[in-house]
This record gives sequence, C-alpha cells and structure tokens, in this order.
Amino acid sequence: MQKRKEPLAQISLFTATPQIPPNDQQRLKELYSYEILDTEPEDEYNDIVLLAASIAKTPIATISFIDQEREWFKAKIGLEQNSFPREFSISSYFLAQRDTFFEVADTNAEERFSDNPLVTGNPNIRFVAGIRLLNKTGLAIGVLSIMDTETHELDEGQIVFLQTLARQVIKLLDQKQLNKQLQHQREKLEQQMELQNRILSIIAHDVRNPVGAVKSIIELSGKKLLSKQDSAALMQMAAKQIDGTVELLNNLVDWGSMQMKGKGFESEKIHLYTLISNMYKSFEVMASLKSNILANLVDDDLFINSDINALRFILRNLISNANKFTKDGVITVCASTEKDMILLSVSDNGVGMDAETTGHILDGEQNESSAGTLNEKGSGLGLILTRDYIEMLGGSISVESELGKGTSVYMRFPSKISGSSK
Repeated sequence: MQKRKEPLAQISLFTATPQIPPNDQQRLKELYSYEILDTEPEDEYNDIVLLAASIAKTPIATISFIDQEREWFKAKIGLEQNSFPREFSISSYFLAQRDTFFEVADTNAEERFSDNPLVTGNPNIRFVAGIRLLNKTGLAIGVLSIMDTETHELDEGQIVFLQTLARQVIKLLDQKQLNKQLQHQREKLEQQMELQNRILSIIAHDVRNPVGAVKSIIELSGKKLLSKQDSAALMQMAAKQIDGTVELLNNLVDWGSMQMKGKGFESEKIHLYTLISNMYKSFEVMASLKSNILANLVDDDLFINSDINALRFILRNLISNANKFTKDGVITVCASTEKDMILLSVSDNGVGMDAETTGHILDGEQNESSAGTLNEKGSGLGLILTRDYIEMLGGSISVESELGKGTSVYMRFPSKISGSSK
C-alpha cells in the first residue's frame, strides 16, 4: 500500500494559492472581536458538525474560522488536523464570493486544486462544500464545511439545511459575544462600586481626625476656663483647621471623581520638601494639641515623578497615625535617593508596638485599631488603604517598631510611576 503524503510534502509544487480579499483586515478585525480562536471544544458547535455530516452524508464536517495564516477548526468530525495553512485552505478561495454557498464536486478536475497538498495527501479531499459564516457586517469570518474523500454532490434540500445550521453558528457566536460583553459590564460595575466604597472610606477616614481636632478645641473653649485672649486664639486655630479640612475634602472629591472616570494616576514632578511642608500645615493644630513637633528632614533638591494626590493620601495617613500614637514627641519625615528609587520614611517616638503587632500590621486581616494617646478612635482602614496605594504606585512598604520607643514606616518608590488605579 502506498503511504499517504502529508500536506506539507508538496509545498514546493503548489502555486495556486487563494487571493487575499481586499477587505481582509476588516474581516479579521470582526473575527478577532469574537475571541473564538483557539478556544476549547464546545458541545453546541460539536452538535452542529454532527448534524451537518449526517445531512450531507459525508464523513467530514467542520466549523472553521479563517485567521491571517490558517484555517482553524472550532469543531470537526472525521478530521485529525486542528487547522490547515491558509494558503492550502480550499474554503479561503470563496471568502469574497457573493453567494454564501460554494461547492467543489471533484477537486481533481479543477486545476487550482488538483495539486493542493490537502488533495494529493492527507486528508485526501476530493469533495468540499461549505456555507460561509457571515456576521452582522456581512463579512465572512469562517465556514461551515463538509468534505469527502470521494466525489460528491449536494441536493437543494441538503443545502437549505446546511444554510440553517450556518445561521445557528452565527447566532451562537453573537450570543456568546453578548454574554462576554454583559459579563464585562458587570465586572466594570462591580469595580466602580468597589472604587466608590473605597473613596467614601478614604473621605470618612481622612476627615475624622481634623474634625475631631476642631471638636476638641470647641469643647476646651466651652469650658470657660480660658481667658478671652486664649479662647480667641483657640477659635482661630479651629477656623484654620476647618479651612484645611474643606481643602482636604475638595482634593479628595476631585481625586475620587478622577478615579471614577477611570483616569487613574497622573504623574507630575513633585518637590518633596514642599509637599511635606504643606502637609504639615494641615497637621499643625492636631500636633499642637498633643505637644508634638513636626520635623521635615527631606533634602531641598529632591524630586519625585508621581501622583501628588496619591502621595498626599499616603503621607496624610502615616503622619496622622504617628500623631495619634505620640504625645510630647517628634514626628519626622525623611527622604533620600538610591539609584532610580526614592526612599521615604515617617517616624515617631511614640508608644510603639510589640513584635507580634508589627508583624501583622500590614496584613489587612483585621481593621481593628488601638486607641491613640488621647483615646482617639480609628478603624485601622487607613493603613491598609495606604499599603494599597503604595503598591499601585509601584512602591513597597515596611514597618519597624519597638514598644515604648516609637514606630518607623519605610517606603520605596520608583522615581517615575507607570501604574494605574485599581
């Protein structure tokens, strides 16, 4: 018995390759939009090829999609190959024809197919017919084909049935595409809801401490234990804190709006010393109520390219935490460079934490937070959000602390960011 020749054995002898349709790029764009190529077999498509082979009374039936360099089979019966090279694909000759149906009764009798490797070798195609799969744009993205190793011919009834099956293939594709779009919309909505909840949590967390400071000032002034001069000074401090809180709210709302619109982080050149100095201004009242000193030890010539709102949020939370757990102490922000990284730290000499608490402080498994030195309340959310935003900026965070001696939070940032919001 003569051994069958494999399709690639006669490449050098075959020259009648199909022409590329002028709208092929648009056709491929439509095909790729379905995200069907190289997907796993599915029963719905397999059932259609079984029906097609039964209707046509042929041993081979396929649902194929014609990619840039191949004809790939989504479903098949009676065929070993998973794809044909497009240059050999008989279906590719009929992509641009007007009729949806095509038929080659005897490939040996047609010059353009007689020396085709798929005809002269495995799978020895002698007969092929197909219904082009036209999507809503009218472009042929694939073919429902039937094939035989002997000459064959379809009657009108068989053709009508095959055309019906081809329409079912398109309906399946459109339905699965619609399902993917709906799933994408659901995921996007869930992301927006998660982001909205995160923004609300940030606003609530960031506003709590400055409002608490104003409340303390008003309560102290209301006890009438102070002179008019001292009481007036306290009220000026309260007004200053309220102005700072309003500015904080405006910044958070603007940033939240930007995140909801999907704009993500926006990088700009930031002078770190100025950023820290401005951040400290919003903490003057809260720090003075606890007799804490705010020290800015950042070099005056140090810059970072990053998102200023994200950095404000990170520093605001870390400075607030340091002030919360420090009384009659010093809160220090330092920064330095190391190659293409910015090293930033916020330290205090407050109450500190034991080794177990320090080891789990960034885990995010619990949102409980210890009361501050003046019994300030907190949820523990701020540090978790801080960790998230540091990671979004491509940075990393670590914490060192010792009970009774204070805490230091160390951050490493790339000097330029390329991250996006989550």
